[in-house]
Amino acid sequence: MHPELVRRFRSQVKDEAAMRYGVPPEALVPLVAFENFVFECTNQDGVDIILRISHSARRTLDYTLGEIEFVRFLSAAALPVSKPLLSESGQFVERIEDTEPGQYFLATVFERASGVVFDEAPALKDLFWGPPLFTELGRIFARLHNRAQEYRPSNPRFKRQEWHEYDVVDIDRFAPPNEHLVRQRTAEIIGRLKRLPREPSDYGVIHADLHPHNFCFDNGRVTAFDFDNCEYAWFAKDIAVILFYVARGAPMGSRAEAGAAFLAPFLAGYRELRPCSREWLETFPDLLALQRSMNYALFHQYRDREHVDEADLDSWRRFRRDIEANTPVLKLDFASF
Repeated sequence: MHPELVRRFRSQVKDEAAMRYGVPPEALVPLVAFENFVFECTNQDGVDIILRISHSARRTLDYTLGEIEFVRFLSAAALPVSKPLLSESGQFVERIEDTEPGQYFLATVFERASGVVFDEAPALKDLFWGPPLFTELGRIFARLHNRAQEYRPSNPRFKRQEWHEYDVVDIDRFAPPNEHLVRQRTAEIIGRLKRLPREPSDYGVIHADLHPHNFCFDNGRVTAFDFDNCEYAWFAKDIAVILFYVARGAPMGSRAEAGAAFLAPFLAGYRELRPCSREWLETFPDLLALQRSMNYALFHQYRDREHVDEADLDSWRRFRRDIEANTPVLKLDFASF
């Protein structure tokens, strides 16, 4: 959880947010979340909802309105996304003042995506986690990217950040001062990526975090949610992100195999609706390496090294070692897919 959000959060904020969306505070059930406070409940209309509370320390009102506008733009084209809902006063985002002047909390509500997250239903994952679903995910990503090409913010203040503006890309802020090689390797990756073309056909608003924890599966239907990190980047980056997490979910010795088994059917579905050229596949080693460096920065941003278990410390050490050694995240011939 973001340290500033934890420091400032009070139960009165949760209660106020609930009331502004017409639900009793005692009905809220907390969910495990990484960057925001998140709750679920059923509202007075019988709709299952998700309430998210963030803080201006990490998200401004205008920036959050940009997220909401983009998600509504996707939903208007019947894409399978979790739709934002209005508050009692007719707002998509409710501002709740903090005790410190100029600081505030932001409450937003979304329809709960139907179905389950696979990691919460291992038996279901055993049945459905395979090529047919991977192909369908490819089609969904292609539809999201096709629609994103048409999106233009209605207000310049709603513009989402560029990929390199995300705070954890600035690893200098989070890596320990003595880790010079981590900084150097990450800077080299960013430098190469910044030289890539940004044509409208290849670059636009992406989800940027659409991995298996951010979609629900229900009887063959996938619904994407949590666009909190949506940003301007290459559409190829969206694909690299899900590939990164699919591979990370496999045993260490079989990650390349798991990545290949996912990527081939995924691209088959994606290419039914839009191209993904060899040239963009050749950027995957750097895009995957960037994601690894970002995850390493997130470790430092959100976790206290003095209060993590041995498994987390082991991951921490491996991230550093692999970044410094320029070890490929996945040893695959991406251009062959």
